[in-house]
Amino acid sequence: TNYFIQSNLRMWLIVLLSTFLLLYLLSFVSNVINFLCKSALYGLVFFILAVMHLLYCPFFPKNRDNTYTLAPIFYWLSSFVTGITVVAEGQEHIEATDDGYILCPNHQSSLDTMCIARIWPHRCIILMKRSLLYVPFFGWAAYLSGHEFINRSSGGSSEVRDHMNEINDRIKGERLRVCIFPEGTRNRTEGKMLPFKKGGFHMAQQCQASILPVVISSVKPIYDSSKWIFNRGVIKVRILPPISTVGMDKDGVNSLVESVQTRMQEELDNLNKAA
Repeated sequence: TNYFIQSNLRMWLIVLLSTFLLLYLLSFVSNVINFLCKSALYGLVFFILAVMHLLYCPFFPKNRDNTYTLAPIFYWLSSFVTGITVVAEGQEHIEATDDGYILCPNHQSSLDTMCIARIWPHRCIILMKRSLLYVPFFGWAAYLSGHEFINRSSGGSSEVRDHMNEINDRIKGERLRVCIFPEGTRNRTEGKMLPFKKGGFHMAQQCQASILPVVISSVKPIYDSSKWIFNRGVIKVRILPPISTVGMDKDGVNSLVESVQTRMQEELDNLNKAA
C-alpha cells in the first residue's frame, strides 16, 4: 500500500512539473500563447498554494497568521512564473503599530493578490463575498486561513450586522488587520480609481482603527487581458502612512472616504508618471 501511494505521488509530481515546464516553454512562442500560458501558470500557482493551505491549515485551523506564513511562497512562485517583480515602498508602515487596522489597496486585476502577498502583514485577513467560499480548493483554503465571508445579497440584514460587529470586536480585541478593496470590484480603466465604497471606512470609524492606504501602480503596461498582454516587468506598491480615526464619529466618514481616495489617487498618478 505504501509503495502504491508513493508511486502515485511521484507520478503526479512528474505530471505537475512536466505541465509547468511545457507551459513555461510555450510562453515564448507568441503574445497570445504567452498570455494563455502565463495565465495558466499563474492559476496553477493559486492551485498549488490552495493545496498547501489545505495541508498546513488543519494543524492551525482559522489561525489569523496562516496566510502570513504562506504569502511569501505565493509571491516567490508568482514572480518566478510571470517574470514580474513587486517593488514595495513604505513597508515600515505595515508594522509601525501593533494595533488592528484596515488595509486599503486599490484593485485592478488578479495580479493584486501577488502585490498584497509581497507586503502581507501579521494577523491580517480579507473580507470576501460569500460566493467565493464555495470555489473548490480556493474557498476551502481561505476558510481554513481565517478569512471572513460576507453575504452581500443580504444587505443590511441583522445577520450581516452581527457578523460585522463580530469582526469589529476582533479588530479591537485581537488587533486584527482587515484587507478591504475600497473600489469594491476590479477597476479595468487606467489611471482613474473607481469611487470608493464606504463599508471599510465605517468599520474603521466604529473600531477607531487606522486606515492604511496601499497604492498599486498601473499594471496595464504589463498585464492587459483585452490585448493579450502578459509581460515581464515591475509593479510598484507604495504603502502610505496610516490615517487615524480616533475621535471620529460617523458624520466624519464621508470626508474620510474623500480624503483617502484623493490621497491615493495622487500617489497613483505619481507612480504612473515615474514608470
